[in-house]
Amino acid sequence: MENDEEQENLLDGEDCLVTHNDHDIRGGGVRRLSIDKAIETAGFGRFHIFMVIVMGWANSADTIELLSISFVLPQASCELHATDLELGFLTAVGFAGMIIGSYFWGTFADIKGRIKALLLCQLVNAVFIVLSSVSQNLPFLICMRLFSGFGVGGTAPLIFVYVVEILPAKHRGKMTAVLSFCFMVGQILVAGMAWLILPHTEWTWTTSTGFTYNSWRIFMLLSSLPVISSFFMFFSFPESPRHLIQVGRVEDAKAVIKRIYEKNGNARPYDENYIITHQRGSNSRGSMKEILSGVGRNTVALVTRPKVRFRFLISSIVLFCLSFSYYGLTMWFPTLLERMEASQGTSVCDDKLPAANTSKCDGDLSNNAVYFDTFLQAVSSLPGNVLYFLLVDVIGRKLLTGVSMILTGISVFFIWFVSSHTGSIVLSCVFAGVSVVSWNATSLLTTEIFPTELRSTAKGVQGALANRVASVLATLVFGALVSTYCAVPILLMSCLLISGGIITYKLPNTANASIE
Repeated sequence: MENDEEQENLLDGEDCLVTHNDHDIRGGGVRRLSIDKAIETAGFGRFHIFMVIVMGWANSADTIELLSISFVLPQASCELHATDLELGFLTAVGFAGMIIGSYFWGTFADIKGRIKALLLCQLVNAVFIVLSSVSQNLPFLICMRLFSGFGVGGTAPLIFVYVVEILPAKHRGKMTAVLSFCFMVGQILVAGMAWLILPHTEWTWTTSTGFTYNSWRIFMLLSSLPVISSFFMFFSFPESPRHLIQVGRVEDAKAVIKRIYEKNGNARPYDENYIITHQRGSNSRGSMKEILSGVGRNTVALVTRPKVRFRFLISSIVLFCLSFSYYGLTMWFPTLLERMEASQGTSVCDDKLPAANTSKCDGDLSNNAVYFDTFLQAVSSLPGNVLYFLLVDVIGRKLLTGVSMILTGISVFFIWFVSSHTGSIVLSCVFAGVSVVSWNATSLLTTEIFPTELRSTAKGVQGALANRVASVLATLVFGALVSTYCAVPILLMSCLLISGGIITYKLPNTANASIE
């Protein structure tokens, strides 16, 4: 919403005309505040810090679930007799579930609320992760990964939406940096868990009926614990006041802001002598039929409103380039390192590397070096997180996204050329450290550029069509080519990252700006 622009607003159910600017509007002894100014009356304090910690932990849980399958692939492929293409499908089907989940939960959250959607996402995710851990054959595991993906598809985008909508503008950059930092925490935890659990192939129990439970299944089960814990933590949070405004619950929004003020530890009584000016909301709160109608209405709005359409298109292209490259390499790199170790190859694209279910299944599946290498890659993203924290409010989200994506593309390009195991690890660590800046900046930018009534829908549709479709394509392309034309997907990822970085200049810079 632009400053000094007259717009029709809704005030406690009545139409009124106000001028929306950066200052309080006073009249008749009652302040009229925009939703941004109303949120700022709650200040910044303990509630926000606790919120960022819990949402950050949920982000870590999402990361653990997402990456856990990549660590399981080497052992599971041997036990379940899966080919490279089947392994690619096993990884891709989780992303396919996320495609459906991202779209459904995004639009659901714009209609029924952010917290309700987050609770349901985590519940679905937790149930099917646990069921994945008892899989005895490939079809059942694939099915469980599909439904688990449906749950996790909505979690990450909705976490960012909720946090951005509640934080005062001047704290969004730094606090979402902390939130993004928790993605690295999830990477470290999942790599550490894999390192501690998966090498113990002697941890195998088989019943008389043939039911088997072993180290990779224990690893999958433990991966569900962060999701379960974050599910219960979500009950302590109120609904986003911005969402409440959009569905006409103005007094409820004020009550939430007052609750945040009190939770922040302010000693003075809260001044409730104000009214919130806001645009007329159009989202439904009713039956499932109305919800489905709202899903279609919000989706159509993304492509019929010119400014929203342009931002949606450009940011989706950027996100597609980043997702295809990141997930393609991340999901397959543990397997590539495993094969390099097994065959004593000199490069991740060495043509002597074995395919799935060949010599690697006859070797030592308890190779600690693979998990340690992946653990190093996770830790290597720490400098990138620190750099993002320091620069996000200085040079802005747009420039930070563009430059970091170009640098990430360059690092991926040189992975193909290195001729030693150590060189591959070093460049993959550079990739992890630079790409995390791209992810952090893109996640914040694509949350801030959309209006409140379409924010979760936009994030959901982008999560489905740009993020998850790109992830599915990347894992399938890598699975099909990794044993024959390994250089092709790596060079493709490099080109996409550089191209995506260049076109970010078309997006607005939202640093310290009010969001619509």
